[in-house]
Amino acid sequence: MLTVAYVHPGETSGVRLGLCPELRARGHRVVEIQGTGPLEWRPRDGARRLGWALPVHLGAAALRFGRHALRHRWNTPFAFDVHSRHAERLIRGAEPAPDVVLQHGALFSPGRPPALPYVLYLDHTRRAALEVTGLPGHGQPPAVDYGRAWYGRETAVYRQAAALCPYSRRVAESLVRHYGMDPSSIEVAGAGANVFPNVPSRRDNGQTLAFVGRDFDRKGGRVLLRALARLRRDWPRLQLLIVGPVEPLQLPRGAIQVGALPFRELPDLLSLATIFVLPTLLEPFGLAFLDAMACALPCVGTDVESVPEIVDDGVTGLLVPPGDDSALARAVDALLRDPARARRMGELGRERVAARFLWRHTAERIEKALLSAAGRPEGGG
Repeated sequence: MLTVAYVHPGETSGVRLGLCPELRARGHRVVEIQGTGPLEWRPRDGARRLGWALPVHLGAAALRFGRHALRHRWNTPFAFDVHSRHAERLIRGAEPAPDVVLQHGALFSPGRPPALPYVLYLDHTRRAALEVTGLPGHGQPPAVDYGRAWYGRETAVYRQAAALCPYSRRVAESLVRHYGMDPSSIEVAGAGANVFPNVPSRRDNGQTLAFVGRDFDRKGGRVLLRALARLRRDWPRLQLLIVGPVEPLQLPRGAIQVGALPFRELPDLLSLATIFVLPTLLEPFGLAFLDAMACALPCVGTDVESVPEIVDDGVTGLLVPPGDDSALARAVDALLRDPARARRMGELGRERVAARFLWRHTAERIEKALLSAAGRPEGGG
């Protein structure tokens, strides 16, 4: 049994809630540590934080990123170093004392230098992100360069890790190609669906689409609205259920904003859908596709980043170019016109999740890396 410090940057789309219980089920103690926080201007108690660090933090972000400063405020060398020291203090003070660290992402280091061996679990690299951010037709802002000092720190986090467990093959390839990592130090761990009902319910009317994603624009919500307008010419009763965004959206007829939902309520919502549609423009992985597939829904998504590793094009769903509302409408129309094919895609998608994309699968892969990093033989105590 290991005592694992799970160090994370905050909310990570259900990863903490999915992975940590599975590691505990395998007999390990898991101490959860949030490595960010000291640079937030309103801590959890709601009071304003005073001191010198906050203005320096915001000033550094403004100098580097200009009008994108708030969005990228954690992507400066100053923020990296503050969060690294904060994470190290929390790791050293953890009770019981950890044997090994499992860190989610490379927003900071678990110490400079790290006090304990660590395994890095990550859904992206910055160099991989630069390859897609701002591509023509994506409707996203141009790529933002974090600068040499940031990339030096990011690279050091990868090279000092005992093992790297990326979500996807695409990120594994980036670690080798962009950062010079040894392939033998990399084990693709995947990720898991946040829901997996014992018996998925189907209560749809044959003409309902579902979208799940908090960042409406980045997830292709505007593209989907344009496709919906096209589709309703032939399918005037077609509806779109939008889950995730909490800010009020200006929506056309047929689109319904549901708002945020806890994971436990997602299967009931998805049971009302005929097709899951997420035309994401940028997508490090795409856990929402797994949730939809777990509920036996066919998926229509985009051929971008790691999505093709989840949705098997032509088998569990259809993939179209990002930003192309015409192609998106044609793909959705094809499945609406062939319910038997759509149902079969949903069934195969659920089988795919059951075989490869549950959190217990990910925990099993990461456990091997943690045991090796801690110097324990596999299965050892």
